Amino acid sequence: MRMSVSLDRELLEEAQRLTSKKTKKEVLEDALRELIRKKRREDAVKHAGKIEMDITLKELLKLRETG
Repeated sequence: MRMSVSLDRELLEEAQRLTSKKTKKEVLEDALRELIRKKRREDAVKHAGKIEMDITLKELLKLRETG
């Protein structure tokens, strides 16, 4: 998707330098992925211990191993 957006140049340049990304697009996509991951984790923490699961720890560990 193509779009125009105004960003703080120094902020973008610093992010590009710190992440060693070659393009601004890579920096922005990486930042968006990280934001999504962070928000999903926050949501998961809110629900921790509130969901009943009919699965044993042994079954859960086996599912993690097999992916």
